This record gives sequence, C-alpha cells and structure tokens, in this order.
Amino acid sequence: MAHVAVVGLGIMGRGMAENLLKHGHTVTVWNRTPQKAAELAQAGATMAATPAEAASRADVVFETTADDTSSRAVWLGPDGILAGAGRDAVLIASATLSVEWVEDLAARCAQRDATFYDMPLTGGAAAARTGNLVLLAGGDADGLPALRPVFDAIARDVRHFGTAGAGTRFKLILNALQAIHLAGFGEALRLAEATGLDPHQVGEALLDRPGGVVTRLAWDSYLTPPEPLNFSAAWAHKDLTYAARMAQTTGADRHPLLDGVLSHFSVALAERRGDEDWSTVNPVASRKPH
Repeated sequence: MAHVAVVGLGIMGRGMAENLLKHGHTVTVWNRTPQKAAELAQAGATMAATPAEAASRADVVFETTADDTSSRAVWLGPDGILAGAGRDAVLIASATLSVEWVEDLAARCAQRDATFYDMPLTGGAAAARTGNLVLLAGGDADGLPALRPVFDAIARDVRHFGTAGAGTRFKLILNALQAIHLAGFGEALRLAEATGLDPHQVGEALLDRPGGVVTRLAWDSYLTPPEPLNFSAAWAHKDLTYAARMAQTTGADRHPLLDGVLSHFSVALAERRGDEDWSTVNPVASRKPH
C-alpha cells in the first residue's frame, strides 16, 4: 500500500481520498478550510497543517484544487508541495488548469528531477464517489504501471496522451466540446418552445437522436439541476477561458463554437449565475414537466 497525499478536498479530491482509504492506502489530506480535512480524519486520514507537510509524508501527491491561482498557492512557496515533497515522490496535478501553468509546473519539477504528471479527472462527482474516474495523463508512460495500485482505488481507466501537459490539453478540449453540446441542446429546446413544440417531448426524443452521454447530462440538468452541484457555470467559464487561451497559441483558424459558448458563460457570470449548475446557460421557460 502507498502513502498518498490529497491536497484540495472539493468534490473530486474528497471522493479520491475516501476511496484511497477504503483500499487500505495511508492518506494525508490538506484543505484550505480545515473542516473538510477534519471530516476525512474521522475516517482515518491524517490532517496536515500545510501542503508541504502533506507532501513530505507521501509516495504520491494529488493536487485537486480549483484553478491556476489556487494551484500555484499549494505548489509554490515555503509551505507548498514542492518545498515538502521527497525526492522519490510522484507529483500529480489533477485539477483542470491552464496549459501555461501546467507546463511551468512541469518544468519546475524537472529542475528538481521530480516525477510529474498532469492528470485531470473526468467522470464527475458520482465517479469520484464510487472510484470510477477516468484519469487523463500527460507524462512518462513508463512510470504509470507502478502506480496502478493507487489508480485502481480511484479510477476505472487511465488514458495517456503524451508528455507532460498533454492530459491538460485533452481535458480542455473535452470540456469545451461538452459545453458546446450543452449550449446547443439548450438552443434546440428554446427553438422547440418558440415554434410551439413541447420542450419536454423534444428533450426526451433528443436523448435517442443524437443522444449520447452529454445529451443525457444536459437533459437531466434541464429537468432538475443537481444538488449538490456537480459542475458550476463558473467552473465551466474557467475551463473554457483556458481552452480559448490554448487555442490562441496554436495559430490555427478561429474557433467560433468555442468562442460562442464562452460568451454564453460570460453572460451567465455577468448575471451572477456563476454558482448555478452549468445548465443555467439553457434558460428555457418551461423547465418543469407538464
């Protein structure tokens, strides 16, 4: 069994820590608000006073904070992960972050000869709770098999996309596509309602064609926004902003769908709907079934 640190105990980090404990790993946790760490301590985790202290005890460190700002805060400085991690520790950034920061962090780890992976997560709250996440990895593929006992506690699959930063690039593409689909679904329902159709009949029919996981997610969120929140408009806006910045660096043609859906979420934030489920970009009048 491994000694694993989880730094950041939001929806994903908490689920990961719980499943690591269930599988017999030794778990140290840190969170900006100590109450969440204290709750896990009752289940057998050890609370650390700083990210550095958490990392100092660990074979593997997962960082699962919210964004670039919070990520930098827990990695850098005298109390950060890099200050505390041992030479042989495997350091993993599992938050959804910008490519620029991940590449910067990878370079800092390389300067220390530390093993680093960017490994964003997908699957949502339910997958985090049940240990069925999919890990989207960038880094040295040869080092992944040795980490299998840790991954098996939290995930059903690990997909490797290339060198450090590749997992993040894929995650931003994935979230952009999901957001485009979600916004497109909402537009279809608004058009249905405007033309006199029952949006609930239309929504049920769209589950069959085009269908798919994201259509089901969009429909379920349309009927009843999840509680507790699975993914907020603010988080979607953050990920789309990072994706748009990534797109600008490619020198490729414009990405009108990405630009358009980012503008939808920008409006949601301007209207103070950032704390609502990301389905808030689909303001159809008849949200409750007839």
